[in-house]
Amino acid sequence: MQKETRKKLIQAVMIVVAAGLNIWGILSLLQTLGTDVGLKYFDAFPNLVLNYVVVIATMACGIMLMSAAAGTFKGKVKNVFSIAVCAYSTVMTVPLLLAFILMIPVAAGASMPEFLDSMVGDIVIAFQIFLGEGGVQYLIYCLGILMSIVFLAVPILSTYCTVKEIDILKVLKGKKKAE
Repeated sequence: MQKETRKKLIQAVMIVVAAGLNIWGILSLLQTLGTDVGLKYFDAFPNLVLNYVVVIATMACGIMLMSAAAGTFKGKVKNVFSIAVCAYSTVMTVPLLLAFILMIPVAAGASMPEFLDSMVGDIVIAFQIFLGEGGVQYLIYCLGILMSIVFLAVPILSTYCTVKEIDILKVLKGKKKAE
C-alpha cells in the first residue's frame, strides 16, 4: 500500500508541476503578445526573442513532463491521457511551426496580409535587432522549423507507441512488443 501511495503522490506532483509550467507558458505567450497578465519580469527582457525563448522552454518542459506523467498510468487512462497530451502538444506546436515558416519570406521583404504580418513581423524585427540581417537569422528560422517538426513528431510517435504498447527501445534493439 505504501508503494502505491508514493506512486500516486509522484503522479500528482508531476501533473501539478506540468500544469503549472503549461499555464506559465500560456500566460507568458499572452504577455509577449501584448496582453497584460501581470508578468512584469518580461519588461526586463531587452528583446522580444528572449520572451519567446521563455515561452517555448516552459511549454516544452510542461508538455514533456505531462507526457511522462501520462506514461505512469495503466490501461485506458494511460492511453487517453497520452492522446490528450499529444493533441494539446500538436495544437500548441502548429502555430510555432507556421510562425517559423512565415518568418523566412517576411525577413526577405515579402508582404503578408496584415494579421500575419503583425503576428510575425515583430518577431522578425526582433531577430534582426538581435542577430543582424544576415544569413544567421535564416539559419535560426530553419532550425526553428526543424525544432517544431521534432516537437510535432516526437509526441505523435510516443503516443502511437504508448497506445500500441510498443517499447521503442526494444524495437531499436530488434524486439517488437513491450513485455
